[in-house]
Amino acid sequence: MKLFTTIFIFSIFFIGCERKNQNSYTSNANNLDSLISTSTYKNITKEERLEKALLASEIIQKNDTLVMSSDYYFELADSFFQLGESEKCIHLLQKLYQKSILLNDNEGIQNASYSIAIVYNKETKYDSAYYYFTKSEKVLLKEKNENLLGNVKIWKAEILSFKNDYVGAEKLAIEALKYGIEKKNNLLIYNCYLTLGSTLVGLDNYEKAVDYYNKAIEISEKLKSNSNYLSYKCQPYNHIANIYVKTQEYEKAIAFAKQGLAIANFKKVDPPIYCYLTNKLAYSKFKLGNKSSLKQFEETLKIGDRINNIPVQITSKTYLGEYYLNQKNYSIANYYLKEALLQARKNNLFEDELTILKLLTLASPQNEFYYTNKYIYLKDSLQDVERTSRNKYARIEFETDQIIQEKIIAENKKNEISKQFILYAIMSALVLLLLLIILYRKNNNIKLEKLFRKQEQALNDSQIYNLMLSNQQKMEEGKLIEKQRISRDLHDGIIGKLSAIRMNLYEIKYSQSPESIKKYLEHIAEMKNIEEEIRNLTHELNTNVFSGSDDFETTIKALFTELNNNPITKINIAIDPRIDWSLVDINVKMNLYRVFQEALQNINKYADAYIITIAIAKSETGISIQIADNGKGFDLTQAKKGIGLKNMNHRAMELKGQFSIESKQNIGTKINLSIPIEFNSFEF
Repeated sequence: MKLFTTIFIFSIFFIGCERKNQNSYTSNANNLDSLISTSTYKNITKEERLEKALLASEIIQKNDTLVMSSDYYFELADSFFQLGESEKCIHLLQKLYQKSILLNDNEGIQNASYSIAIVYNKETKYDSAYYYFTKSEKVLLKEKNENLLGNVKIWKAEILSFKNDYVGAEKLAIEALKYGIEKKNNLLIYNCYLTLGSTLVGLDNYEKAVDYYNKAIEISEKLKSNSNYLSYKCQPYNHIANIYVKTQEYEKAIAFAKQGLAIANFKKVDPPIYCYLTNKLAYSKFKLGNKSSLKQFEETLKIGDRINNIPVQITSKTYLGEYYLNQKNYSIANYYLKEALLQARKNNLFEDELTILKLLTLASPQNEFYYTNKYIYLKDSLQDVERTSRNKYARIEFETDQIIQEKIIAENKKNEISKQFILYAIMSALVLLLLLIILYRKNNNIKLEKLFRKQEQALNDSQIYNLMLSNQQKMEEGKLIEKQRISRDLHDGIIGKLSAIRMNLYEIKYSQSPESIKKYLEHIAEMKNIEEEIRNLTHELNTNVFSGSDDFETTIKALFTELNNNPITKINIAIDPRIDWSLVDINVKMNLYRVFQEALQNINKYADAYIITIAIAKSETGISIQIADNGKGFDLTQAKKGIGLKNMNHRAMELKGQFSIESKQNIGTKINLSIPIEFNSFEF
């Protein structure tokens, strides 16, 4: 959507040019023509243009009652934007927005709010952008301006997608697509396909995402008259290549990256697109063992530095870091990865930050624990931010109409107060008192809302855990039913048939030659053996593996049975019967489940053990756990602790427990875990 953004940025300030001309201008307004008109900027420097724009802005500020055409505001705002003065640009647009509200000018409101939103979006102030897009949308719905309404919806979908609200983004993109198809707006349709592809990538539905990107390629052929046609055609190839990099299908990624680069000389036409495709091409080759990718990574980094493109810089540095990490050149790898981490953190590019933290745990072993904790903390924080963002944007949608009405009322009051100074003093006191009451009540509402969210989260956790237990029980019931069915089939069908065969073999009565007797007796003995084997099998299949109820104990036993990769390994599980798991906090049980899961995975990978013993017992202060194996063990003083052990230790710390490891070579390993539990809420 980067080209989509660029096109609108350079066009929004001329939306107001279709407005009706106004005939009443003062002499000051006439003087603005030579200062604002873009035709006067052709042969002057940037400094001279800024000086003229500032002078024009000063005239407007000093003559607040000056009757101005909206064209002046848009052209002057455009001048400030082109000069990099975004704050002055937004200030002028907001001034026009306020005037449009006072005049009840719906066209001015929709154009000004839309323009403000576009500038905020360019400045990555997404909350403010979403707020003003919503304001513009309300007016567009009244005016039934479906072309611009489709554009507003796709902008909002892009913001929600960036905030990882993929479901909300998909809904808005589909609404925008309906407008685009109805109005035959090919550019809007194209951007809807790109946005839908991005949301489906966020939802891990890569196959459907590729379908939408292919549709974008098809519709791009209808944009040949557009000056950015080549870039439009290329962008879907870049997105598809990115999907195949994610899914580690590097041959396909290389193919699509080459197709995109073959469309045009993007190194001159569109340097960012060139860098994106070249990076994906080089990275895919690198992952396939081609070491020549280094030059391409260095080239894209130079281009990114030259055009000051932050995403390109971060991607190139990350790939360079991974390249040198692969070459075991840890010092250079650390340099590039730390540079990329600082930029990603500064620009709130959290997905890139997570990827870089993973690589740093490998590039900087001495700081592995630090980067691992940072990774876990960031991932957990992102989940909280996503939930908060969804609620926040929902509130913006709900409250926009009310806020607009409140602003109109406030402006009317302000005009009345300026005419009646005495009444102003009385009403100010009343308004101040009213605001204090509103703030007080709002503060209480915020506290109640936070408490409600916390309780709702706890309820959700409980429901997730109960669902896990319910699914476990259903699986066991399904297993039992299937065993019983197979048992009946074996017993009633096969054994009956074999018995009949054995009876038929008693024809020995009619043929009693020594050879026949020997042959028949062998068959009879074999049939008896088969009967015995099948009978034993039916008995085993009728045995219920787990006779316990749907509780945490059953879940743990099922986990160890499911993850036991070695059929000769024996698992002994001893759980203190005095423990009432229904009284244990959900968070404790979820973390214990993860610890058991991580422990068994490590034993399967490294221990080479044939006996695993798990003991869960009630202690004086809570629960004590020991996981032991008779594997080959390791030297604790020399072994490098993996991320699995660190994760178990981290979960123990979260539960305010104690975690330790004992291991001796050729004897085995013991993992000890002690979790404190308050007896006023946990009793046996």
